[in-house]
Amino acid sequence: MPKRTFNRLDDEKKERIMRATIEEFQSCGFERAKIGNIAQNAGVAKGSIYQYFDDKKELFLYSVTWSLEYFMKVIDRQTPLKDMDVYDYFLSGSRERFELIKREPLLVSFSMDIFTGKFGNLAQEANKELYRIGEEYELRLIENGKIKGTIRNDIDNKTLLLFFQGVTEKFSVEIIAKAKSFNYDPTDEQYCEMENLLKSMVTLLKQGMEVI
Repeated sequence: MPKRTFNRLDDEKKERIMRATIEEFQSCGFERAKIGNIAQNAGVAKGSIYQYFDDKKELFLYSVTWSLEYFMKVIDRQTPLKDMDVYDYFLSGSRERFELIKREPLLVSFSMDIFTGKFGNLAQEANKELYRIGEEYELRLIENGKIKGTIRNDIDNKTLLLFFQGVTEKFSVEIIAKAKSFNYDPTDEQYCEMENLLKSMVTLLKQGMEVI
């Protein structure tokens, strides 16, 4: 986790540092990445990075967390989490989310490389944190659905989460892979292809989770 000195920075400076960090790790890998390059590209002194993080590993792990939380914050701005269930999460503003993938190819590629193990043992450690954050978010979506009456109450949340993850994981990877194959700039027809895949996934979710 970052030090208090980092948390005291304004959001713009935090984002500048994290984007420079992700770009360096993505282009160079962990071992060859240089703190000096990150500092230079972020427009801060090299010593400042060590005032914000203990070492390069901590900086790397936080960059993974920051990427996921960045996407979640953008989604929440479109539709607040308190108003969403698991179906709304995928269907509400789907076109805007595809646009987000288009706008953020670096963050998408970095996240996919973490997920597929590009960074070796560090990726395993990072994935544990990604799953923890993701599961907290998904459990809130499930609980929202129960409160709204759109998700069945006869199955506990942890079991529903397992089903949710089983259905969505491969679909999500496939959708992002399609976006990448379209160079993050899909035509209307390609948008429809991804949206149809998304709708098929939600249909499967509803068959298992919707109130009977």
